[in-house]
Amino acid sequence: MKNIGLIFVSLVITVGLGAGHAQELGELNTGSVVRLLNCSIDGDFTYDQVVERARALDWGENSPGGVFFRRPVYTTAEYQSNNDLQIAAYYPSFTEMVDRRVALGANAGGRLPITCGAPSVVRTYAVQPGTPFGDATAMTTRFCSLNEGASLLSAYSRIMQVAGNYAAEGDESLVQMNVPALGGPMNPDWDFVLSVVGSSRQGLTNRLDMRRNGFRAEVGNQSSSSFSCNRPSLWATARVYSANN
Repeated sequence: MKNIGLIFVSLVITVGLGAGHAQELGELNTGSVVRLLNCSIDGDFTYDQVVERARALDWGENSPGGVFFRRPVYTTAEYQSNNDLQIAAYYPSFTEMVDRRVALGANAGGRLPITCGAPSVVRTYAVQPGTPFGDATAMTTRFCSLNEGASLLSAYSRIMQVAGNYAAEGDESLVQMNVPALGGPMNPDWDFVLSVVGSSRQGLTNRLDMRRNGFRAEVGNQSSSSFSCNRPSLWATARVYSANN
């Protein structure tokens, strides 16, 4: 088992930042509430075995609306030395999240061979809806910081323009803006996480190759960027549970 004492490296959230910034996006859409956990796998179990066991759990009425496991492929060495996967559980609201987890009681942790750190919560806003994806795909995440005086609303507008340019060239990826809500470190040096989920694994790598081959989705837009992001991390994702299936 890996040591998970390290404060989350990927998609970690802070309370102080979330409330004020999230209000800026209130007129766009309500957004999903996503509970995040970074976990290590116990013993000699493999990631695929954990996914298989998770899919076989008896998911009931108090379960999240959807649960996804994310395996790090290209992330920081620090993250991968302390974690084997990230779990993202989607809820329609904060009230539903708390009520369902209280109702689950001691069973909320499930029966999986994993050890997880403290949870954090984000509000996820869909910038580009993309095409529905299957049970396995890939995604990228980037930590982004607003320029001085910029707002999340201006960043959302810019991301929407760039995502629209990709879509106009045939890209079918889901683009999301993840805003801090609850938990996590107190003073991170970033303001939101930008995630791109491919319609398939190849769909995401095709998007990466578009830029490698010279496509610049940000060129030609009238607005200038109000934020900057670090290099993307790459994850393989697996749908573990969906209330709609």
